[in-house]
Amino acid sequence: MAINKSKIKTLEKLKEKGFDTANKIRPLEMETVFENGLENELRNIIGLKKAIKANHSELAWLLDGSDPKPEKKEEQTNADDGRTAGRGIYSEAFETERY
Repeated sequence: MAINKSKIKTLEKLKEKGFDTANKIRPLEMETVFENGLENELRNIIGLKKAIKANHSELAWLLDGSDPKPEKKEEQTNADDGRTAGRGIYSEAFETERY
C-alpha cells in the first residue's frame, strides 16, 4: 500500500503554518483554513479532522486504510437495588406471544 502523496503534501503545509499536532488541527475552522491559504487542501484536512475526532489512526488515514469497527455487544446487567433479597432484576427485553 502506497502513501497518499496529496495527504503528505497537506501535512507538510499544515506543519509550515504551525498546525503540527492533533490538538491544533482538531479545532480548525474553514475561515482559518482560508486565512492560511490551505483551501486546496480542504478535502484532506476534513478527512484528517474526522480521523482525529473518531480516534481513528492518523496513520490509517495517511495510508488510506481503515480499522474494523468494534461490534457492540449487549451486556446483561444486574439492576438489583437491594430490595429483591439478592434475586436480581436483569434488564433484558424480550417478547412473548401473549401480552
